[in-house]
Order: sequence, then C-alpha cells, then structure tokens
Amino acid sequence: MTTALEVRVLGPLEVVTPAGTAPLGGALRTLLAALAVDAGRVVAADTLADRLWEDGGLDAGASTVHSYVSRLRRRLEPQRPPSGWQVLRTRAPGYQLVLGAAELDAEEFRRLLALARGRTDPAAGREDVARALSLWRGPAYADVPAGFARAEAARLHEQRLEAEELAAELDLALGRHRQVAGRLPALVAAEPFREGLRAALVLALYRADRQADALRCYEEGRRLLADALGVDPGPQLRRLHELVLRQDPELDAPVPAAPAPTAGTGPPAAAPASRRPALPTPPTPLLGRDDDLARLHRLLDGGARLVTLTGTGGVGKTRLALAAAREATGRADARFADGAVLVPLATLDDATAVVPAVARALGLGAVEGPGARDAVAAHLHPLRLLLVLDNLEHLLDAAVDVAELVRSCPHLVVVATSRAPLRVAGEVEHRVEPLALPAAGAPAGEVLSSAAVTLFCDRARDVVPGFRLDEGEVRVVADVCTALAGIPLALELAAARVRVLGPRDLLARLDEALSGGRRDLPERQRTMQATLDWSCGLLDAPARGLFRRLGVFSGGWTLPVLEAVEGPAVLPLLEALVEQSLVRVEHGDDGARFSMLEPTRQHAQRLLGDAERAQAQAAHAAAHLALAEEAQGGYQRDAQVGWLRRVEREHANLLAAVDASCAAGDGETAGRLVWAMWLFWWMHGHLAVGRRACEAALDLPGTSPRVRTRVDLALGAMLFAQGEHQRAEEVWERAHALAARTGDHHALAHAVAGTGITALARGDAASAVQRLRRALPLAAALPDASDGPWLRSLGHAWIGTALTALGGERGGGPEAREHFETSLALSRARGDRLTTFVALYNLAQAEAPHDRDAARRRLHEGIVLSAQVGDLANLSHFLESLVVLDAAADGTGGRGAPALSATLLGAARAARDTVGSDVYGFYVRDDAQLATARDLLRQRLGEERFAAAVLAGATLRTADVVRLAVEGTVTATATATATAAAAAPATAAR
Repeated sequence: MTTALEVRVLGPLEVVTPAGTAPLGGALRTLLAALAVDAGRVVAADTLADRLWEDGGLDAGASTVHSYVSRLRRRLEPQRPPSGWQVLRTRAPGYQLVLGAAELDAEEFRRLLALARGRTDPAAGREDVARALSLWRGPAYADVPAGFARAEAARLHEQRLEAEELAAELDLALGRHRQVAGRLPALVAAEPFREGLRAALVLALYRADRQADALRCYEEGRRLLADALGVDPGPQLRRLHELVLRQDPELDAPVPAAPAPTAGTGPPAAAPASRRPALPTPPTPLLGRDDDLARLHRLLDGGARLVTLTGTGGVGKTRLALAAAREATGRADARFADGAVLVPLATLDDATAVVPAVARALGLGAVEGPGARDAVAAHLHPLRLLLVLDNLEHLLDAAVDVAELVRSCPHLVVVATSRAPLRVAGEVEHRVEPLALPAAGAPAGEVLSSAAVTLFCDRARDVVPGFRLDEGEVRVVADVCTALAGIPLALELAAARVRVLGPRDLLARLDEALSGGRRDLPERQRTMQATLDWSCGLLDAPARGLFRRLGVFSGGWTLPVLEAVEGPAVLPLLEALVEQSLVRVEHGDDGARFSMLEPTRQHAQRLLGDAERAQAQAAHAAAHLALAEEAQGGYQRDAQVGWLRRVEREHANLLAAVDASCAAGDGETAGRLVWAMWLFWWMHGHLAVGRRACEAALDLPGTSPRVRTRVDLALGAMLFAQGEHQRAEEVWERAHALAARTGDHHALAHAVAGTGITALARGDAASAVQRLRRALPLAAALPDASDGPWLRSLGHAWIGTALTALGGERGGGPEAREHFETSLALSRARGDRLTTFVALYNLAQAEAPHDRDAARRRLHEGIVLSAQVGDLANLSHFLESLVVLDAAADGTGGRGAPALSATLLGAARAARDTVGSDVYGFYVRDDAQLATARDLLRQRLGEERFAAAVLAGATLRTADVVRLAVEGTVTATATATATAAAAAPATAAR
C-alpha cells in the first residue's frame, strides 16, 4: 500500500497528510497510538477501549471506540476512496491500521537498522544508521501518557540505543573517533549503565590521544555500577580498560582508505583558499549545546541539505551553526571536502542582495543582476561545500533562491539561521531552545551543573576571574537565569555586570543589567531590548499590536482563550509571531498552548501604553472570569479532573486577572474570580495564594452584596484549610449575616455549613451537629444546577463525622454510618471525587475495628481519587490511616512489610509539607494511634532503617506513592530508592 500519509511516533505523535499536519485531540491521539503500536495487525475493539481508558472511565466502551475511529478516519483520509477506507480498516473483531514502512517512522527506523546490520560495507551501514536516527524528534510517543504507549516507547528507546551503539561501532571502524568522542559524552551521561556506549567512548577518547579522559570515563562507569548495583563492569569493558592501560596497538585506529575517483569528474573547481576566509572562531567556548550539535550532525549525516536553525533572538543560533559547521568540515570523510563558508546577512535590507552576498563570500567578486543565481549555481555545482547563511529572517523573499541553489547543486548543504522558517521544499527546521534551567528547589550541585547557570558562571569569570558562589548565592543565580529564561545573550549581558553587582543586586536590577553589551557585537545584539526590537521590526502593525497586548498574559494561553480576548480573526497574527520566534507553541493532550519567554513578555509589557494596557487587562480578565466560572461547576462533577488540570495550567493567568481587577478597583470581577477559584485552591493546596487573593478583593469599592458575601465565603474556606478555625468561623458568620439580610439562600447554605465544620474542628461536636442539620435543608432547597447537591452530599458526611465525635465511639454508630453511606451514594451519582473520598475516609474509620479488609478497600480507593484530583493534603490523611490500619492488623507495621509502611509515612509527610496545612480539619483523627504505629515501625526497623525509609518516601512521585500504597509495588527506579534505604544496616535494632 502507498499513500501520501505519514504517521510519526518517534517524538510527539504527528500525522502528516498532503494538506499538512492533521490536528489531533488527546483522545484521537491516544487511539492512533493504540493502533500504531500494532500497525498492520487487527486490534480488537475491547483492547482499544482498555488502552483508551485505562482507569475504566465513564466513556469506556466499544460504541465510543467506534465513534472515535470514525473521527480518526476523517483525519487520516479526509476523502473516502471509492474502494473504501485504505488506512484505518474495519476487521473483525476490531480495526487495522495499514501503513507501509516508509509511512510509519518507527517501522522505517527498524527497517533501516536491520539493513545497516546486514551491510558488509561499514560506510554504507553508517549511512543507514544515520538515516534511522534522523527520524527521531524526541522520546517516542512523547505526548501519549497511556501505559501501553509508555511500554512501546521503552522498547523503541532500547532500539534507539542499539542504533547509537551500532553508529559508534561503525564510526570507529571508519576512523571517525574524534566525532564519536564529541558525540557520545552526553549520551553516556544519559545512559550511564549502557556498557556498549561507554566502551565506544573509551576507545574513541583513547584514539583521540586523550588517554587520561578514556581512563576517567571507564572509572566513572565502574564506580556507578559498584555504587548503584554492586557489580563490576562486564568482561569486554574490563578488557578494553586493560588494553588502554598498556596502550596496546590493537586499539589503534584503522587507516582510512582513499576515496576512489568518480568516473567523468575531475577535482572540484574550488575557489582559491586565500579568497575564502576561514569560519570565525568565537572567543568563548560553546556551552550547553551538546544535544543540539548531535541532532544537527544526525540531520547532516542523514542527508538533510537545507537545515534552518530557528529560535528567539539571542538564543545562540549563529554560535550553534558555526560550531556544527566546524565539526562537520573537520571530519576525515569527503562530505565537505571544500570546507564551509559563512555568509553574514544581518546588514542587508533587500532580499535580492542575498545571492550577490553569497557570491562575494565565495570569492567570485561582484555578481549582480538577473543571472546572478545561475552564475553562483554554476560555481557551486561541483563543490562539496557547507554554506552557512546567518540572519535570514528579514530577507525571507530570498528563500526561493536558496532552495533553488540547493536543488541545482548536488553536493551543496545549507545551514541557515533565522527567527522564522524559510517555508521551502526540502527544508528541515531545528528549533534552538534556550539553555536548560535548574529545577525549582534543586540542590546546589544540580543547579551549578545546569547549562544556563554554567554559562552564566563561565562568562562571569571572564570579567571577575575569582568569581565564586557561596551556598546562599547559588539559588539567587538560579533565579537570575530563570528570570532570563536561559537565553544565552541575556545571560552573557547579565554576567558581564558582576564586576559591579553581586548576584542579589543583579537579580534586583536585571533590566539595567541587560541595557548594555560588548562593543564588538552587532548593534541589534548589544542589549536584549535591541534584539527584541529587531524581531518586532519585522512585523506589520497589527501583529506588533498583538505582541504588545500578549504581555498581559502570564504562563501562556490557548487559542480559544486568546480568541475570547482578541476576537476570532487573531489566528493569522498569532502565526506571524510564532514564525518570528516571539511566541512559542507546545502541543499537548489538550491541543496547542502558546507562551512567551519571560524577557520577551516583559519587553511586550514595556511597549504597552497605559490606555492600551487597561483595555487589554480588562479583556483578559473578562475571558478568564468566563473560564473560571465555567470550571466552577465542573469541580463538583465527573469532569472535575479535566477541569482541575485545565485551571492549573491557567492558574497564573487567573491570578493575573485578579491582580489587574484589584488594581483597577473592579471589585465585582475580582470577587467573582476568587469565588470561582476557591475550591480549586482548596483541592490543589494553593492556600496562601488563594487567601491573599481573597483578602485583596475583600474591601474593593463597588462590590455588590452578593459578590461581597461570596468573597467572605471563599476567604473562610482558605482560613479553615490553613487551620485558623476561629478566624474562619468569624468570617463565615459575617457572610451568614449579610446573606440573611439580602435573602441570598445559596450563600446562606454555604455559611451555615461552614460554621458547622468550624465547630467540629474546634471540638464542639454538639454545635456542629446542630448547625450541619440546619444547613442540610438549606442545601436541599437549592436548584440542581447550583451547589445544592454538592453541599447535600458533604453535609451528610459532616453530620456523620460530628455524630462520631459526639458519641466518642470510633465508627459513630448506625446513624453516623447511614449518613456516610448517603453521602457516598450522592457523591458517586455525580462522579464527584472530592465528596466521595470524604465519605470513604469516614467509612474506613467506621469499618476499621471490625472489617479491616473493607476499610483497606475504602482507603485504597480514596488514595487513588486523591491522586486523580491532585489533592495532596487529603492523600496524606489516607496514607496515614492506611499505616495505622496495617499496624493494628499485626502489630508490626503491616502486611509483613514495615519498610513499606514507613515509606508511606514519609510520603504522607512530604505531601502535607508541600501544601503546608492539614486542610481537612473536619476529619476525626486519632493521633495517638498514629504515634503508636510510628513507634512500632521504628522498633521493628531500627532508627536508621526507619529514617531511611521515611526519607525514601518523601522523594517518591505521587504516582509511585499510589502504586506503593495500593499494590505494594512501584516503578523500578522508585523501588531501588526505597529498598536501598530500607536495606541500610539495622544497627539500632540490635
């Protein structure tokens, strides 16, 4: 079968049709991945359903699968062929994705890899491997989180590593050890236990006359294997080490054979060397670009002949292009026998001047007029040359001439730098991203080894040779680099100021620090403002206006939100900003998300006038208020996970909308925003942020009584969650009084329930029962489309809790149990995870004394639901209850695995510390039982092993915590961490 369709899975999943890249939503992307992993084979509809809905969600089922298949077919084949669907076929008992090897990049990768392994000529095999590796655009199935895709991605990753090993082996056989020595360090660092890669690097370093580095590379691998796994290197790597130590001739590089002359061609008609200037050598080393260089070499080795490096101004495109050109032309092969030529274009202002500039760089002198391109092409035709065209973004009309030169000159390769792609046939775009930043809260060693901080410190030492950071300054420099978004030009400009500013002063004066640069830089690169002004100058007036107004966004945006702010005609303007690298775009499960690097966003803000800023902020706030109020109802129903994730992504924008509304004195908008957001803040633990927003909106003028009451309700929730129960009760009583005066029944139900749970949290169970019973009919009287059903289900759970506390009996008796069961039934009917896990927690406490298995099932379900909605505070309560339950079961710490229980204690503490509060102050807890369980675990494990297990739990990801709690297992990496901690010598126990 042959179609014009390509399915690409070696990176983010893409479908390329003759009309371009087909848009796929999250569900269709997962469906296509579920078919692609078994391409050519029939996949049963039930299997597809299992892959689409691993958690057995409400949408799971064959009928929904069929609906999704129909939608996917239209994406793959917009017009149904007369003979029927060709790509996605119906074959009992399911469906079959029919693609040729060239149409599915994973299959093409495997085909090329098998072809390379069967070659007897290492050069031909190396070309096959290069073509195979060039198909990779990132981790396989990078944007499909489902388990089946992750398993297939792991298999493909293993095959990719095998291809890298084969590439290194063939390069060494061809005498290309210097290229291997330059390419492999980053890969070996990423795969430290891969002995084949390490052996190739050791041999390459040795052959490159770097014996000390070769021995150091071996020793690092030996130490890693010993420390992590307790084993020695394999026999092949150990033998290689011995041969290096004695400088055995067996390790000498092969002598490359001279290339045979091609019949009918003489030596290339190269221009005299004296007329071709050498590539400039920058005065400072290129840092943090090993992965980019490796990717460029894979593209060039794989046959790419027109590569465009795109990216924002100052990101280092020119430096990267020159470094790649120097390495490519320094090889022993004849690919670029005629070297490389740089053609700087920044000073040109006319696209017709590009070809004459190329002619001058080639030493042809003045070549002008209509025949200029043909004359340059005739000169380049026999040459094996790499042409670097630098700064082409303002001369894009010359892209056709560039493409024609590549087409007509069989051995010419062009690497162009541009803030926008050229949009011509044969172009391969490589996006140059800012340097990697340290993670928030990373330890000092990790901060200092990050690419952005490394560059900053290196350039700082250029101006202050003794530049050093003390422990307190490491985090400050990390903040500097983060504020500058890892843009190399910005980092270099800021680092040059350390001669007069310490790191803390520099952070406070970043705008000043970026206002001047080296005199030998082009004018457009002497300041960040000049760099960004250069990019803005390439836009028309409407696009410049949009660029300015985008400065009011924070944390990115989606196209629907932007259309709500700017109107439906904004897409062409947004595309222009993306093309000029002023706006970034990332594709995720929920579609495209756009953003600006922070220095770019700040520049856009500086360009806004007061009137335009006020108008943009008002439109931004209105759009995000609509989003927040739509999400508000979703938090209480089965769609809450999706809404919580979406609002988490928009959180920075929503806070910016609150701040702008408060600054404008718009209390109505600010108050409606905080009321729409309070439950999100509660569940995701953003309590301090939510409290500040509520307090800011509290006393703004012009706020209606209805909104003023709801600001108090939201503030009371934040105070309660932070443990300030007395203050929360005062605020809720104030809301109660205002709601009673204005006849606001909705607010009245919330306020009465709020005062009920504060009484419960303060230990006044009798008042709590009375108040909560009064709140229940108020909630029941509210419409179904309001918060009434949600308050009813919570009210039943809270009444049961209060009855339990009032009776002093664990379990609370049959009346309490009846309320818990009613709450659970109401919650499940709406698909509301929050009220479900509140009921589950209380039922688990009620069942624990007489049915531990039932209680454990309740806790397991609550743990899963807590993780689904991202409620870490609730997760901590459930984990601790599970530890108590298991300790009570056998008095040893549970299920014969005290280390597991201690690990869960550490995970619970870390979850609570992340939020900073217990939040669920209405839960009835027995802290004495928890203390007893903790003492039992400490006694069983010994102090050292107990502390190690707790520490291991604090480092686990939420998904691993859930797996450990529910299944008793975690991923291999997490298991190694936890078991290593638990296996520490139990000296205290002895």
